[in-house]
Amino acid sequence: MRLDSSRPLLIRLFILAVLVLVPPVAIVSYWAMGEFERGMIPEMDKKAAVVGRDVTAQVERAVDLGIPLDGLVGVDEFFAPILQANPEIRYLAITGPGGRVLFARGIAKETLAGHLMRAAPAGDDGKAAIGPYLDLALPVGSRAGIGGQVHVGFDQGYIGTRLGDIFYDIVVVLAASLIVAFEILMFVVFFNITGPMKLAAAVVDRARRGDFTHVPGGVSGDEVGHFIRTLSTTIRRADEQFRSLMAYIDEVRTAHFDKTVVERAGEIAERVRFLYRFSETGRPLVIRDQLATDIRLPLFLFVFAEEMGRSFMPLYAREFGTSFAGLSAEMLMALPIVMFMVGITVASTWAGAAIARLGTRRVFLTGLIPAAGGYFLTAFAESVGQLICLRILSGLGYALVTVACQTYIARATVEEKRAQGLGVYVGAVLTASICGTAMGGVLAERVGFDATFVISSLLAAISGWLVHRLLDAGQDGGADRNDGDGDGKSLLRLFANWRFSALLLFAAVPAKMALTGFLFFLVPLILWKAGLTLPEIGRTAVLYPVVMAVLSAVSSRLSDRMGWRSGLVAAGGLIGGLGLLTPLLPLGLDAPTGVALAIVALGISHGLSASPQLALVPDVCWIECQSFGRTKVLALVRTVERFGSIIGPILAAAFIPAWGLDGAVVVLGSVVLALSVIFMLCSFAFGSGLHIVAEEDEE
Repeated sequence: MRLDSSRPLLIRLFILAVLVLVPPVAIVSYWAMGEFERGMIPEMDKKAAVVGRDVTAQVERAVDLGIPLDGLVGVDEFFAPILQANPEIRYLAITGPGGRVLFARGIAKETLAGHLMRAAPAGDDGKAAIGPYLDLALPVGSRAGIGGQVHVGFDQGYIGTRLGDIFYDIVVVLAASLIVAFEILMFVVFFNITGPMKLAAAVVDRARRGDFTHVPGGVSGDEVGHFIRTLSTTIRRADEQFRSLMAYIDEVRTAHFDKTVVERAGEIAERVRFLYRFSETGRPLVIRDQLATDIRLPLFLFVFAEEMGRSFMPLYAREFGTSFAGLSAEMLMALPIVMFMVGITVASTWAGAAIARLGTRRVFLTGLIPAAGGYFLTAFAESVGQLICLRILSGLGYALVTVACQTYIARATVEEKRAQGLGVYVGAVLTASICGTAMGGVLAERVGFDATFVISSLLAAISGWLVHRLLDAGQDGGADRNDGDGDGKSLLRLFANWRFSALLLFAAVPAKMALTGFLFFLVPLILWKAGLTLPEIGRTAVLYPVVMAVLSAVSSRLSDRMGWRSGLVAAGGLIGGLGLLTPLLPLGLDAPTGVALAIVALGISHGLSASPQLALVPDVCWIECQSFGRTKVLALVRTVERFGSIIGPILAAAFIPAWGLDGAVVVLGSVVLALSVIFMLCSFAFGSGLHIVAEEDEE
């Protein structure tokens, strides 16, 4: 199976989508940003005047009560909430009759005094450019005739900054739209064109060799579907003609008295049966081909829904308070991530058995109910306890859906292309992470956390609708061809295979520790503390899936062609551990830059190792995969590595009180690096080829 057989068509369609979407959005955005800039300047002037008049009125009231202007108390406390509620106002200040700065908030008195001394005289509207600020001065009038002034200062670059933020948000939305468009185009091409035509080619090839026992499946109403139905009808008519011919020959053999004619008719019948094969039941079998890409769009939309909350989940948890069951504030912010992973771990223990019994389609739809319901109800959570319960619920559904997708892809992929087939899963998850992480930050900033979770539930529901409508209920049957037997207790014998244990404990687990502990938990906290907005946090975090997406396709091919699976996994672990030591570098980097470097390193790490790691599992325990079933073995792998996902945020939250945010990153990176070094040493003993024999018992 060639996963990229329609690549030229996809490229042309994607170029067409870019040409259709980008120019109109760019033109409209350019026009809208110009209008925004022209309309924002007078609005800022009006707001400055309103704030200034309100402050001036309060100051005049105090002066009229006999309080000297320089004797006012609590001015800073009075200014603080005004500045907090109006982020576009950079400072508020009061000057005395001689221009001496008496009070200032948001700017140092000495700095403001220097700017005022060098400033040109204010215009008739009271505005003057002083340094990087636009200052509005309003006189303080009173019965005593005091000549002080209230100063309201705006950053002159504020409009440019706001336009820049809007521009980046537009770029994020446009990029996400293009990715979604490409995913839809790819799904349409593979599901409606490549897949059916592949089946048609197989049926035509059978017919060329005289085999008319099968017809291609296909129910679409487009031209390809019409061609498939015409081909099926032709084969069924040939089957009918064959049966009519056989019936006529039998009639001749039964009714004719000439022995020579009877023998000749029998020879003709045998010759026809030898040259052509038709269904014994009179109904040609309908064949359907599973492609790894069939499930990609539903998986993409589902992961998109989950990833929308990734960039702000700790910040969202912080809104519910800082006390719960005696836990620290840091541990409280980590709990939603931890409990989501707990839900995944619990469901992963029996997801494989559920798939073996029910099939991937039913399990996908079943898991969608708690997942989408959890996203929707999270928008209405009122306490930490409710949030934790809902995250567990979402985790249960997430595990069922993702394991079902992995199994579907594994069944649809030939053995020689195993890593590339699993790369379809990794690719869908990564592109969804790119869209979801970036879009989640933008939506959370624009419409709020609650509305973002509602949108997530809608996306998850759409993914379920696609699976329900487009995948045949009987397409994948009840069990995998490699599902084997064996219960949970016997499955634990896998850990007697030291190669399998080393792969899980020293490669899979530390990778998840770094992902959840650093990227999901520490990154939002560090960047929020550094003053970044939610969209900026999302754009920074999106570096991980972008880098990983670029490298995962390359590593999948290297893994299959060169057999470098264990080497790529070891190299990825080392790079990830070293990347988290970035705060130790004596480069004088600010927090956002250092975090960005660590995120890029983590993306490189997992981009190199994710697909080879999954493909390496059957290599190190091939016999066990045949005995227990690959589905159950992969489910066990997912279950064990989820313990790393649980441990990561817990360790990070525990490290923060002792070492701070940067120290927590370094200590977590040290743990990941140490475990990765152990796996590297173990991988040297793996040897070459398929290590399919578990270590034999000495009984």
